[in-house]
Amino acid sequence: MLLGIRIQNFGLFEDDCIGALMDEIRKAPSQSSLASEAGLDLCHPLNGMEALVGRNHSGKTMFFSFLSFVQGSVISGPAAAATASGRSGFANLLLQQEKPVIATLCFKFYHPETKEITYCEYKLVIAANQHGKPHFEEEILRLWRPGMEEPKEILSFKQGKGFILFKGEKTEGEMNDPQTSALHAYGAMKQFYFTNCTYREIGTWFFVHFSKENLHSMPEDVAPGGHKHLNSEGTNARNVLLYLKQEHPGEYKQLIARLLETIPGLHDKTEEDVLKFFKKPDMLSLFMLLLLDPNPRPLLLVEAPDEGLYHDMVDTLASEMRNFTVLNPHCQIMFTTHNPYIIENLSPDEIWVFCRGKESNGDKIDIKCAGSVPIVQELYKQGVGMGAIWYAGHFDD
Repeated sequence: MLLGIRIQNFGLFEDDCIGALMDEIRKAPSQSSLASEAGLDLCHPLNGMEALVGRNHSGKTMFFSFLSFVQGSVISGPAAAATASGRSGFANLLLQQEKPVIATLCFKFYHPETKEITYCEYKLVIAANQHGKPHFEEEILRLWRPGMEEPKEILSFKQGKGFILFKGEKTEGEMNDPQTSALHAYGAMKQFYFTNCTYREIGTWFFVHFSKENLHSMPEDVAPGGHKHLNSEGTNARNVLLYLKQEHPGEYKQLIARLLETIPGLHDKTEEDVLKFFKKPDMLSLFMLLLLDPNPRPLLLVEAPDEGLYHDMVDTLASEMRNFTVLNPHCQIMFTTHNPYIIENLSPDEIWVFCRGKESNGDKIDIKCAGSVPIVQELYKQGVGMGAIWYAGHFDD
């Protein structure tokens, strides 16, 4: 599970953080209730569901682009990632040209056999050479468990040379290509357990790009064969239904029953009607198919999932998203929204507010947790919903 993200020198982000990093989490048990009552900002690790809110052009989409760039860099290399998904080259991603992009990610892993909780923090530094081509300047993976005095480095590479810890011993290594991530190289091997866990988490982040345009242009006939997961556009929904019917018949029946119960156009219909409906599915049905995946991704990143939904369908979607995080406690959903209805049942610690102000040196983006705003916490304790608190203007400075 992802607990914290620090972003430095990317787009309009100079140095911003969502969630909590390892050093904050290590100190968190000593934080007192008196500090909270005094209005001091406490540690806010990311939860199962997180909403990103803020005015237009306040940095929410750019934040998702940053995570996509990190994922692409680890998997394919920073040069390829800098031009993927509409990005226009590494130089155009930098706030300050002479500085590198730095990403710091904190994860929590639960070992099912030992029952231990382990925290891993991955720091990635991407710089440009004299020709402007990006490369991996530095990678560090640290590990810490409650009871340990200090975190321990289990992977450390600088300019392609470094070490990985294996059975308590440092094993030196060197990358052949500055475009190859050490996390990728060693994370693909199961014997490096926590390196492998970190790599798999980043590599399976899922960016949702469902849109009405893609759904309307779906062909009547699809390629044969079952697909294990939905693609990012949702255009293989019928292939996913076929896979579930063949490989997970129990979950398939539960999914059909849930769709018949939830989607207004399918009330009192049959399984055949559901299959016909998915020739041109609506947005809510696609999200339900995604959220009821028997092998879900660890992190779903969604921009405006409530866009175009009627208010009662927004409530349904919010409920399904919450159920997803409850049934899959090691999975997360991070989404952007402008709709106060969808956050009505969230807590202050599950909402991050993006603000963009004009300064003498240009625009600056600031991110804060709604849980760090004293009046928001007080209103929430008194029973006021987060949507109402937001609508009343208490998120904004």
